[in-house]
Amino acid sequence: MTGDHNPLSLFLRRVVFTVVSLLLIVTPFVPTQTQVEAKRSFREIQELTQLERLHSILDTPQSNNGAIDSLLDFRSALTTTESAVDNRTSPPELPTLYNATVRLPINHFGRSPPPYTFLNRFWVVDKYYKPGGPVFTFDTGESDDGYLYRGYLLKNESFFNSYLREFGGLGILWEHRYYGQSTPYPIDLNTTSEQMQWLTTDQALKDFVVFANRFKWKIGGPDAKVSGRNGSLIGQRVDFNPRRTPWIHVGGSYPGMRAAMLRDKYPDTVFAAYASSAPVQASVDMTFYWDQVYRGMVAYGYGNCTRDMKSALDYIDSQLSRPTTAAQIKQYFLGRTGEKNSNEVFSDTLFYPLYNWQGSGMDAILIRFCAALENGTDVRPKSGKVLAERWARWPGFADLLNLYNPQGYCEGFGTNSTTQPDCRLDEPFQGVLSISWTWQYCTEWGFYQASNLGPRSLGSKYNTLKHWQYMCYRQFPDGLPSGYLPKEARAAATNARFGGWYMRPSNTFWTGGEFDPWRTLSPLSNEPFSEHFATTTDIPRCNECPNKRDKLFGYLLDNAQHCYDFDSASVTPASAVPQRLFAQALKQWLPCFGKRKEGEDNFSSDIIELFEVGGKD
Repeated sequence: MTGDHNPLSLFLRRVVFTVVSLLLIVTPFVPTQTQVEAKRSFREIQELTQLERLHSILDTPQSNNGAIDSLLDFRSALTTTESAVDNRTSPPELPTLYNATVRLPINHFGRSPPPYTFLNRFWVVDKYYKPGGPVFTFDTGESDDGYLYRGYLLKNESFFNSYLREFGGLGILWEHRYYGQSTPYPIDLNTTSEQMQWLTTDQALKDFVVFANRFKWKIGGPDAKVSGRNGSLIGQRVDFNPRRTPWIHVGGSYPGMRAAMLRDKYPDTVFAAYASSAPVQASVDMTFYWDQVYRGMVAYGYGNCTRDMKSALDYIDSQLSRPTTAAQIKQYFLGRTGEKNSNEVFSDTLFYPLYNWQGSGMDAILIRFCAALENGTDVRPKSGKVLAERWARWPGFADLLNLYNPQGYCEGFGTNSTTQPDCRLDEPFQGVLSISWTWQYCTEWGFYQASNLGPRSLGSKYNTLKHWQYMCYRQFPDGLPSGYLPKEARAAATNARFGGWYMRPSNTFWTGGEFDPWRTLSPLSNEPFSEHFATTTDIPRCNECPNKRDKLFGYLLDNAQHCYDFDSASVTPASAVPQRLFAQALKQWLPCFGKRKEGEDNFSSDIIELFEVGGKD
């Protein structure tokens, strides 16, 4: 990362990044059982990168994803090093985290199909709650497992935990329908489009509204006994109905979108919202995603690398344009059997060195990749052909191929005589996150991140919007015949329903990163096609919805990417500014809670009020 970071933390990150990069280059790839389980979508890799940042900041337990850990895991080394640097005090005891579920209807707006209901997971921290305190909810959105985000509730270094302590709040971690274990059906390649149809933005928002309006909680957990001490809340059952208790929803990325939409559509349930890096403007075309990567690389001093990539890509595309040379260039990059893949599918792999950009910026992988292009071992003058060969010969590329496509095995450049390759890249995504998020963007949001053609291009011309649409059809082969999958994502209808970047909910704080690719579709966008809304750090009056042309209450972090304002201030000092600004806003807004006009929510007739409380996590 770059920007105003703590020098020690930045140094430690660079040290470990270097170690990981060296391992990436010298360690041969050997397929394992973990690596043959699931093809990973771009979104899954993005989330794993975000989690990697979270774990390094909060030192929460890691996932059991061996393939990701083998390539990106600098977390344990970072934690060990930082502990050695500062072991003067023992870490504070973590608060108890309770797990629970709520039973919800599959369809809130009509008759539900069998099995009619499902259990939605959530987690609660009540250690800091004081009478009259607000409920803070952290939205995990399109996550493979909402539990992985528990560090935000538990760790003192987390801004969210600091809000609980400062405001005497109850903390809730909320899992989204069709993700993690909050699924009405098993989510795999056998899940039908008819079963997926209930995964919509509207249904998921209503899940939370129904939950919040029925939420009661026994302080201290289900087994707590009423304390005899004066003023103790232990064992008392508290009704947290949003008409009596202010609910504050916090989310980043898609969860940030949800935070803003919940406040906008259900202001009698959600009193205030923190929407970080929230691309609320739906768009099928998101080729400009890569423009932000280009700008960031140039700003961080890697303009030469972008030019090298463009030169190499032009040469690769020229080879792909002829059948005979197309087979040769694909085999050169992918190894034996790689030529069986289409030009379009092969073009997906050329983005792999950039996949971690939004979560980590110029991370170890991208730095090593750029070095391989710039400083090849051969002495030939740089040309498109020479740069393409350096790209293919970089050992890290083969590792990335197999990390992101573990069904088969691609040997990459050169021949591995001990293993027979089966370089299959044109396979549907597997895993709950990849399947469910693909459904969401293919039906409602678009976000097709095809190549940004032109002088700033970082991808092949064969990576087209048509190819991204094909991936939707590939993922859900029964979708078009059944009518549940549209021919193209209904982005215009989504914007008409939710307002896109014109939505102006009151009591909402918007943030973003200067070089975050998702900034392009947020209200903080400065793209040529955007509205260029001005922002202000002046806290608006409580419950006053700004005009579309008014300044947005928001903050843009310089030299930052996706959700960097959710970092601990010890890692990204600049994050303290928006974090405190939202706290200051809450101090102005909370006194007016209850003075707004009360409204009625339209709940479906088949709501089931059932909370099942598990044990401690």
